[in-house]
Amino acid sequence: KENEKLIEDRYLTAYQKIRANSRNGLAVVEVDRDACGGCFNKIPHQRQMDIRMHKKVIVCEYCGRILVDQAIVAEVEQA
Repeated sequence: KENEKLIEDRYLTAYQKIRANSRNGLAVVEVDRDACGGCFNKIPHQRQMDIRMHKKVIVCEYCGRILVDQAIVAEVEQA
């Protein structure tokens, strides 16, 4: 709740909508073994490069979840 004040409204509503529509409640998933962590469909290499560059929010073409790379996952686990 504290961090919601720091996030733009459009991103927050998109996140909440994705989370409500997903079966297991995960809105942000990592790319693991070249596949989406939510629907397990293969992610093209160009999209994986875009995810690693961290320039914009990338969503899965199939399930609509937000994709992050393993560097972000490791950073969150350390905190």
